Amino acid sequence: MLVAFSLTNSACFRDHHELSMEAVKGTTHRFAFDTGVRQAPRLNRVAAIFGPNGSGKSRFVEGLRFARRFVLNSSRESQAGDEIPYEPFLFKEESRESPTAFETTFVRDGTLYQYGFEVDAVRVHREWLLAWPPGGKMRRLLERLAHPDTGKEEYKFSQYVRGSKSVWRDNTRPNALLVSTAVQLNSDTFRPVVDWFRELRIIRSGGLHPNYTASVVDNDQETKQRVLKLLRAADISAADVEVDKEVIDIADLKERLPPRLIEELPKHVPTTLERPRPKLVHRPGGSGAAHALDLERESDGTQRYFGFAGPWLDVLDNDRVVVVDELDRSLHPLLVSSLVQQFNKEADGDQCRAQLVITVHDVTLLQEALDRGQVWLTEKDRETEAASLTPLSDYRPRKDEALMRGYLGGRYGGVPVTVRPEALG
Repeated sequence: MLVAFSLTNSACFRDHHELSMEAVKGTTHRFAFDTGVRQAPRLNRVAAIFGPNGSGKSRFVEGLRFARRFVLNSSRESQAGDEIPYEPFLFKEESRESPTAFETTFVRDGTLYQYGFEVDAVRVHREWLLAWPPGGKMRRLLERLAHPDTGKEEYKFSQYVRGSKSVWRDNTRPNALLVSTAVQLNSDTFRPVVDWFRELRIIRSGGLHPNYTASVVDNDQETKQRVLKLLRAADISAADVEVDKEVIDIADLKERLPPRLIEELPKHVPTTLERPRPKLVHRPGGSGAAHALDLERESDGTQRYFGFAGPWLDVLDNDRVVVVDELDRSLHPLLVSSLVQQFNKEADGDQCRAQLVITVHDVTLLQEALDRGQVWLTEKDRETEAASLTPLSDYRPRKDEALMRGYLGGRYGGVPVTVRPEALG
């Protein structure tokens, strides 16, 4: 479960900004769920970030994506001396020379964790992990600090941390995270952090390749029927899904690759690969002849929706967190609403704790698909060009307020300032 994510001095965000999933008072069960965790008792099922083009929505998602990648890979995908892909706020000298900070608060197996780190292009400056176990007090499991004058690193571990602390410390490079290194060396204490980030799903604006959905449809009849149900609920007329296998000759593939990439390929690779090719089966008129159409020949929206279907079911079934940049790209507003309401739904005995974070422009979601406490707004300051992230709840909208009208009318900010056509001459 995601409780909050914050970043500081990252890309267009100069200052500290946090997205919180904690539900505001009065949020109904349709929009929030009970966690059973005292420190974060109720969390939103969905958070939707609205804002003008270029206001920082995608950069916020990229900040979370960087944090995930760095936690999972910093100990194994770089060498000593390699630069960290550091991207501070560039339009202020002080920011250009300061570290970027990321912090994620989440719940795993009943324990609340607060994990963060600060980095620049050269090294990790700080790293920390706090934990609140069920019924227990806060434990500061890790505090790591690189002294600015000497660069010497200092590590402090809690008495609750078991394992080879000196081995973890000695094997952690300045440009890698101790949490990542320790888990590579079989630490159980820090494994919940790495596992949480590993299970986090982040989908960029280009969407998802349909291979995952095609694979689960081909191997599981029950999932296939659920995918078809999702498609039909979105008014996509698919009577069935077929999956063919395309055999790719690796030798032919190598001929199209640059020599540099060929040299980087493993020495022992298979001679062929199988690529699933999904087809949607159509029956015009209901009982007529079946026509199987390659997914690539369907509309962009249908392809995108099919790509979402398999991962969507996986996230809902396993209470995962999924983050989608530009969910509404190439999708009709009703399809977007349908996807959101797979999370925002209330049913008898529903214990689903899956969460969805999206960036969108589709304001029709503000009519009934989202609660006022689930809406966030990005905006850029005209003078400094620094982005901000603000919860709609800060504007204290009434419970029955017409959010779409208020948003489009500029009451809450987060809308582009446009010029009338006649002013353009």
